[in-house]
Amino acid sequence: MHDEIKLSYIGLTELEVRVLKSIFTLAPQLNENVNLTSPEQAADADVILVNADDPKSAQMWTKIKVRNNLCTSLMLTDREESSGGDITLQRPIRVQKLISALEDIVEQTSIQIPSEGSSEKPLNVLVVDDSFPVRKYMEHKLSELVDAPIKLYLASSGEEAINKTSKVDCDIIFLDVMMDGVDGYKVCKTIKSKDNPYIVMLTSKKSPFDKVRGTMSGCDAYITKPPADERLVEEIKKCLQRRAKNTANLAVADAR
Repeated sequence: MHDEIKLSYIGLTELEVRVLKSIFTLAPQLNENVNLTSPEQAADADVILVNADDPKSAQMWTKIKVRNNLCTSLMLTDREESSGGDITLQRPIRVQKLISALEDIVEQTSIQIPSEGSSEKPLNVLVVDDSFPVRKYMEHKLSELVDAPIKLYLASSGEEAINKTSKVDCDIIFLDVMMDGVDGYKVCKTIKSKDNPYIVMLTSKKSPFDKVRGTMSGCDAYITKPPADERLVEEIKKCLQRRAKNTANLAVADAR
């Protein structure tokens, strides 16, 4: 399960605010995935409905985007052309148009889960990082880049990661290094001593010494932040290839 989407707004007229709030009353299905918050909470929102025709509001959105680059905009405008945001929404605000736009966002940020009866085993992925924006970033990226069925697990500390791996058979782990408590190197050693998931160090530490420490702790790959899409895809493919090889080896052993 991924986090509920927080929707805020900036620069709307009083009438548009009333309409927006009434839409959430008239369309309760939105509440399953979206939480409408106040403009004061815009900096922490996942999606912001922006009055694109008001220069001050557009400027405010730009400042928020600098601080929170995972935030998505719904640019509300009278104009027919794109307003330069993520998604353009034509005035007036209507229930179906808003629902359609938000459903697109929910779909884009959802992790693919295999349907009941699916024969394809999902890829169990654990993201370990003490930064919520990084966890959110990885959630978005993996949903965009991974075609295989996937189950995503999140941990905000080394201790939580070790606890989760004792309960979940993880295929691949994206592991931060610098965390309060148990750091990533110790987490990697602890997990590798019990199991052998594909572990990717994902960290801002770039020195050759840090990479050597990562290798000595048992990690399979070392990536510096922010990770390139191509590199994430490469490591996922390596993990899938390893799993396929292990499955094939087990099948041969069982046949003997």
